[in-house]
Amino acid sequence: MPRTTEDGIAVAVYSRFSTDRQDARSIDDQIRRCRAYATSWGYRVVAEYKDAAISGAHVERAEMQRLLAAARSRGGPPFRAVLVDDLSRLSRDLGDTWQIVFRDLASADVKVVDVTTGLASDGAGARLTFGAMALVNDTFLQLVRAETHRGLEGRALGGFWTGGRCYGYSTVTEENPPDPEHPRKRSVIEPVEAALVVRVFRLFANGSSLKKIASTLNEEGLAAPNDGGRGNKKGHGWGHTTIRAMLCNERYLGRFTWNQSKWVRVPGRKSRRRVKRPETEWVSHEYPELAIVPKDLWDAAQARFRRVYAMARGRPAGTGHHVHLVSGLMRCGVCGGSMTIVGRKAKAGVSYARFGCTAHASRGASICANSLSVSEKKASRTLVNALKEKLDRPEVMERFVSTFKQRAASLRSGAGVNGADDVERRVRDCERRVANLTESLAKLGWSDALASKLREEEAQLGKLKSERSVAAKEPGPRVVPHPAAIAAYLKNLLALLETDPVRGRELLSRFVAPIVMTPETEGPVRRYRATGAFNLSFFLAGAAASESGSGKSGCAGRI
Repeated sequence: MPRTTEDGIAVAVYSRFSTDRQDARSIDDQIRRCRAYATSWGYRVVAEYKDAAISGAHVERAEMQRLLAAARSRGGPPFRAVLVDDLSRLSRDLGDTWQIVFRDLASADVKVVDVTTGLASDGAGARLTFGAMALVNDTFLQLVRAETHRGLEGRALGGFWTGGRCYGYSTVTEENPPDPEHPRKRSVIEPVEAALVVRVFRLFANGSSLKKIASTLNEEGLAAPNDGGRGNKKGHGWGHTTIRAMLCNERYLGRFTWNQSKWVRVPGRKSRRRVKRPETEWVSHEYPELAIVPKDLWDAAQARFRRVYAMARGRPAGTGHHVHLVSGLMRCGVCGGSMTIVGRKAKAGVSYARFGCTAHASRGASICANSLSVSEKKASRTLVNALKEKLDRPEVMERFVSTFKQRAASLRSGAGVNGADDVERRVRDCERRVANLTESLAKLGWSDALASKLREEEAQLGKLKSERSVAAKEPGPRVVPHPAAIAAYLKNLLALLETDPVRGRELLSRFVAPIVMTPETEGPVRRYRATGAFNLSFFLAGAAASESGSGKSGCAGRI
């Protein structure tokens, strides 16, 4: 890297360490080394990005995403290079490293510099070198995973705890551990929680439903397994799914099984999906001393599960999974939670569903007192009628056409100026880079790398000058949709909502704000007051060939 060609350029520093068990001072050390490197080369550090206690196996890190957003900013990145202590700080995943360095940042003309080796991603042979370094980091990550899995296997075979949490059990550290710095833990029964587990099994075996059990526990104010911030469950309290998982957990019978599944990370994301392993890879042990539920009670609960499942299989056709127009759009006005199907009836071969508060149905009145349900067909019909009422008004058409004309005129007057200004800035930046490279060749002598870079910049400069001439003449949109075309589009749209709930649901999810369903009582009558908002401009934009202004229209009604 020729010092004279890069003097004074703006750079950013990115630092990261993996877990909260590592020393947080690691980030300070990384930043210190990167800043010292910047000073020695005459760089100007304009931004710092720090991801603390976050794995490098994925890119969904707050500061990493902020760095990439800055690189993609419309006015151009505020820095020309990103300094890292070593390449593994960006990512330990081979594919993610390549994506960040040679696609996300390179497309914004931002290079990456590994200050430990001094290598830059825009240097000669950088792709080969960086690829090899990324491969080493990825191999290290796979080795760590394999060694961790092997260590957990050894603990499972020895009867020790392998991690996680199970309601009804706690852990104690082994006595006289062979490795005092890494003591292992064994499972023990937690008496209070174990008594509740037995109670849940007895309630279910005696005929109580999952939802009734959850409601009973919530009414008594008993803490649920995931309360207190544990897990990813939203809200608090017992749910019927928690009860179901408890009733199916063989650990309560004294049978502990490890390695039943593995978690596979979704590419480019922090989330993972669960994949079941072959039974030949499972590690199972029987621990009678850790059994919480007696065998006869376990068998009674499983027998009832089989009876309930057999009844579910015998339901009439058409009562299975079905997408409704209002699915996912309604929110409870009491607790703010979602509203889902809480009841269903079949009449003459037709299924009729009713929507209600999910929290009330799953966890009981102690979590949410809203017990009112509403017919799915009535809710859908009310929503479509409200849309018709809003969209059929002449003033809506007039407002849309007027707003569209104003927007089109604004684009015609500003497109040439704003577009030309943006291209002009890019032309000046490219001319500056060409001048710097030319000066470097004059001072340092011939260099294949510099000459190659100069040819690339000159070619880019030619393209930008062509864009500048086109941007100066680019007209704004001129076509204003005819009101008849808008009316025809709206007619087709409303027909779609009534005849195709799957496509209609997808459309509404993008353009309709959550509909808040608040229960009201007037004498003996109980009903819902539904309030929400439609983003009408997005609907109307479907009839136009170009961009329109934005606007929302509120709606309210009673169901």
